[in-house]
Amino acid sequence: MGNEQYSKAIRETAKNLRIIDDAMFRLVAERKEVCEEILRTLLGSPQLSVVSVTPQRVIASLHREIVLDVLCIMEDGAYVNIEMQKGSGNDDIKRNRFYASAATAAYTPKGTDFSDIPQVAVLYITEYDALHNGRMITHVKRCMETETDYEPVDDGEDIFFVNTTVKDGSDKSELLQLFLRRDSFDDAKFPELSSAVKYFKETEGGFGEMCKTVEDYAKDYAKDYAEEREKIGRAEGRAEERRKAVQKMLQIGMSREQILSLDYSEAELEAAEQEMLVKA
Repeated sequence: MGNEQYSKAIRETAKNLRIIDDAMFRLVAERKEVCEEILRTLLGSPQLSVVSVTPQRVIASLHREIVLDVLCIMEDGAYVNIEMQKGSGNDDIKRNRFYASAATAAYTPKGTDFSDIPQVAVLYITEYDALHNGRMITHVKRCMETETDYEPVDDGEDIFFVNTTVKDGSDKSELLQLFLRRDSFDDAKFPELSSAVKYFKETEGGFGEMCKTVEDYAKDYAKDYAEEREKIGRAEGRAEERRKAVQKMLQIGMSREQILSLDYSEAELEAAEQEMLVKA
């Protein structure tokens, strides 16, 4: 039977997934070598070594649960969170402050001296220029004010804002543009990423894994919506939650056809798309 067990809508969604879409990045990021290739390229550290990766790492911090797209543990003991973000309007700066702090707290053992708090970095990759500064990669680090300038303070936290919008012809830019492709590719500069994408796009087993992931995402969103609808119990609240659910499904790369097949209306879909455009 193969992948015919999945609906046409799910198969079409899986076929059109890009690396920047949550559902596909979750799969390729399971490969340590892929994460290492991405980090080595975008951070400009060819000798960097990744020991282990954990996609969809859940962290509970300050009464709020967050899900890291992929958490990498480096050879030197540092932690790097790679995040993919498609839709704007997330207050990206404060979001990253919270994520870095949450990871620091989660992976600092009780009783640890402050001098031994682990190094934590966030590589925040977006489909828009989050900082609106016209730069493809911006390293954000805490600084101290001097009489004439600012000097960085080594507090063990680094945040890298990276976007696919700005192009400069470099290897970094070439890698970022690959994140937007819907087809498989064979790029000699990025063999690990090429191999992973070809597996999920061109083999029956890999494509089946993508279909299963898309189906699971759809079920989770439907379940979350049902629970939220029951909790809110008000028409206005239900409309807002439905719109948010549609936006999340669009962000992971689900097709319009599949979203409509989940009993969402054309009007709801258009409203969600319009709100995402306004916030972009």
